[in-house]
Amino acid sequence: MNEHQYHQMVDALFLKIEAWLETSEQDIDFDSQEGILTISFAMGGTVILSRQAPLQEVWLACVQGAFHFQYHQGEWVTLRQEKLAEILVACAKQANVVLDINEFTI
Repeated sequence: MNEHQYHQMVDALFLKIEAWLETSEQDIDFDSQEGILTISFAMGGTVILSRQAPLQEVWLACVQGAFHFQYHQGEWVTLRQEKLAEILVACAKQANVVLDINEFTI
């Protein structure tokens, strides 16, 4: 994938995550600026997603750690095949927020 395609895919990913968060009845704030999507949970906890264009990755940081995702066979996954949506659900759970993974599709 070239750099333009990468940026289009990450833009689409961030928009899908934002739409997913908006479907939740939980108190979740998010802000997307300069290639970074910051998600804040009312009960505490923050998730930061950032573009890493030179590597064509998306990095996620939360209380559980840092994760690096690459686009592979239609999904954003880590080298251990952890899916981005699953990690987001786990991070939200740490902040006592329940996200329905069935509502998220890439």
